[in-house]
Amino acid sequence: MAPRLPLALANERAVPEAELAIQPLLPQGSRVISSRWLSDQEAEIWVESRGGASPVIMRLNASGAWEQDMSATLARGASQMQTLAQQQTVNLPSGFGQTAPDQPAPPPVPSLLQTTQAASSLIPPVDREQETQRALSGAGRVDPFVPQNIRTPEPEIALPPLPPPPVLSPPGEGNGNGAPVAVATPVPTPTPDPAAFARSVQVSGIVQIGSESFALISGPGTVPSVVQAGQDYQTANVAGVSARERRVVLSEGGENVVKTMEDTTVIVGAP
Repeated sequence: MAPRLPLALANERAVPEAELAIQPLLPQGSRVISSRWLSDQEAEIWVESRGGASPVIMRLNASGAWEQDMSATLARGASQMQTLAQQQTVNLPSGFGQTAPDQPAPPPVPSLLQTTQAASSLIPPVDREQETQRALSGAGRVDPFVPQNIRTPEPEIALPPLPPPPVLSPPGEGNGNGAPVAVATPVPTPTPDPAAFARSVQVSGIVQIGSESFALISGPGTVPSVVQAGQDYQTANVAGVSARERRVVLSEGGENVVKTMEDTTVIVGAP
């Protein structure tokens, strides 16, 4: 039940700016009951929440805005709880909570150490070795602390090392009985042709314009192009084009490939 506010508190001048500033901080279902000035920088706001009322201390900061003073609010709440506790103690009948003088005092409660010592004195001493043997025999296995139904890993079998491979005799020496021993001849690995693309180029025509010679060439999977000496064509370089000798020299992979065109028609342009 909410505490009844003093009449003097109700007649205090309210602080609407502080009430407006505390609204965003209130939980759902709470409302402001009243407010009053505590000093020129401090105000007390009473908030009702869940059937009870509690004070919240608000303080003006340096910029002139109201904000909650958490430490002052906690101190004000503790003081309010202490006051309520003292009021409830005063209203209790005299002698409440005290033992009547004609009643005997309750017997003392033994401590935990005394209770443990008394319990240990009731347990007869046992032989540890005898109890261990009894537990092992009753369990039916060597070690009762080893979990059952667990497959023991099989021991690893060390295999003897393999004998070294036989050494073959060189060709022509035989195997000691006069019979020749067959020796496999390694298959030679073919060396890739460094000028394979240059050898596959075909010349479709040669044109001479003045002192310059041009050739129309093409290769597998390439677009025919008109080239002259000094230009690159794919991976090959056009080392020379001679309309008079009807040939094109391609350089690739350090080799020069001469493509001679017997049936090529040479078109000679204006000098």
